[in-house]
Amino acid sequence: MLANLCVIVHAAVASDFPNRPVKLVVPFPPGGSSDIPARLIAQKLEERWRRPVVVENRAGATGTIGEGYVARSKPDGHTLLVGTSSSHTMGPYTIKDRPYDPVADLRGVTLFAWVPHLIVVNPSVEATSVAELIRLAKEKPGELNYATSGHGSSVHLATELFSRKAGVDMVQIPYRGVNPAAMAVASGQTQLMFPPAVVALPHIESGSLRALAILSTDKLPSLPQVPTTTEANLQGYEFSTWVGLLAPSATPDHIVDKIRADVAQILEDPTVRQTLKEMSFTPAATTSAEFDAIIQRETHEHQTLIADLGL
Repeated sequence: MLANLCVIVHAAVASDFPNRPVKLVVPFPPGGSSDIPARLIAQKLEERWRRPVVVENRAGATGTIGEGYVARSKPDGHTLLVGTSSSHTMGPYTIKDRPYDPVADLRGVTLFAWVPHLIVVNPSVEATSVAELIRLAKEKPGELNYATSGHGSSVHLATELFSRKAGVDMVQIPYRGVNPAAMAVASGQTQLMFPPAVVALPHIESGSLRALAILSTDKLPSLPQVPTTTEANLQGYEFSTWVGLLAPSATPDHIVDKIRADVAQILEDPTVRQTLKEMSFTPAATTSAEFDAIIQRETHEHQTLIADLGL
């Protein structure tokens, strides 16, 4: 009888969620690779829950300001984080005195999608291929500037890995977010960037950025003309990042399960999937346990890489 009562109580609590507006915190400025799917998912959750679902941008320190805010929030499902590899398994580990622990203080709810990164340059750069970019960087060591979305971000690490593989020396110019960084390259303030494809896509279509390669072995339907790393003779060099939903670690399982199930159903919607694919995302819902496993694996890999690179 007690066991049955517990099930009934949990079901009643879960059905009562949400009982007020829900906040999705994006730890980067508007227009970035986490902000775009966050607004799409928020709209669909609002329709499903019949409660306001508000996207709030809390940018700064490679996403750790927004992450810290959610980590300290009440664990009742009404304040959630739209995190990324940059904000969760990379950026925090470049900071010595973090006010929170990304693994201990936050738990995975579900993945939204994966997004590959690109190599893009301003059209004024005299390189129309990866081979030409490497040759130019070797001819001018320390003279090419690359934009990033912050120290220790995915854009930063993707470029550092490339520099190591190609044996070149380039200078990082960090910005407060991936969108301002892409705009800086498009306007010619900096020469190149390794951004998420979704951010670079409109600039490539307008001609203000030139794409040299996609950091994946698979072609992008939205950019079929851009060569893969294999086609660009960069075998063994791939770089993709995730976007997903996280909650304070003490958030009850039944609330996390409800949010995860609702997001999974949204991601099964053909219109939502097509919209994400057109923006260069690969939709990918997971269980909470699967997402946590991805986070743990990446955390170990990125901590090691960040220490190895001296970041």
